[in-house]
Amino acid sequence: METAVLAKRIWAYIINLVLYLGIGFAAGVPFLILLDVQVIFYILISFGVAIILSFFFDLFLLVVSKGYTIGTAILGIKYVSSDGKRINRRQAMVRSASESMLIFVIIDLMYFIKNNTERGVIDRLSNSFAIDTRL
Repeated sequence: METAVLAKRIWAYIINLVLYLGIGFAAGVPFLILLDVQVIFYILISFGVAIILSFFFDLFLLVVSKGYTIGTAILGIKYVSSDGKRINRRQAMVRSASESMLIFVIIDLMYFIKNNTERGVIDRLSNSFAIDTRL
């Protein structure tokens, strides 16, 4: 088991972010067209949908797929518990809640860059780490 490198984790965050923001903004289009809301409300609704969707969908994927999200599955990264076993529901919930908020992802990336470590803030909060499955 080798931990995933920072570049792959950044790409996984970007893939998840683009996917959920795209779905969130697409889901907000009916509010913009049918309810004739202002653009600022459309943006707020879209961000809200994206945050809620990313939390529940990541939580579902982490539990069902035993440690993968969309971005991590594409790049071959898996989240495991700190003892190397499958991630449990509590860890999946903490991880998906943290990853669904953009501020935690930014703090996590800054922590990675500043400290040059294998585990970030989200990893420490959820007591897990990311391993590279394609080695």
